[in-house]
Amino acid sequence: MKDRERGFGKHIILELWDAQNTNSSALVRRALSEACKSGNLKLAELVVHQFSPCGVSGVAMIAESHIAIHTWPEYSFAAVDIYSCNDEADINKVAEVLRAAFSPCQVNRVELRRGNRLPPAGETQ
Repeated sequence: MKDRERGFGKHIILELWDAQNTNSSALVRRALSEACKSGNLKLAELVVHQFSPCGVSGVAMIAESHIAIHTWPEYSFAAVDIYSCNDEADINKVAEVLRAAFSPCQVNRVELRRGNRLPPAGETQ
């Protein structure tokens, strides 16, 4: 089997600090839906769960992989995971929509290219 030259997509991890509305399941649902539309992603299923006494988790299963949000309202924090194997998708736009939805004061961002095979130990590419 031939390896994919560009791996298996892009993965963005966002940590949203001092975020707003982190205990709103309606906001999480709306943000995930809008993020899929803006990033040109095909939404397959959207699941949002409100925890008691607080916190929300939402997952958008997309044809291209997933977007997940987990919130900790007591810390005004949201963890966001955006992964798409569709090279035509605009997951930077997805990240912008989710960032705007929570209006954080600080954002930590990590971006990964998934599926880049490393050479075996002792070998170089």
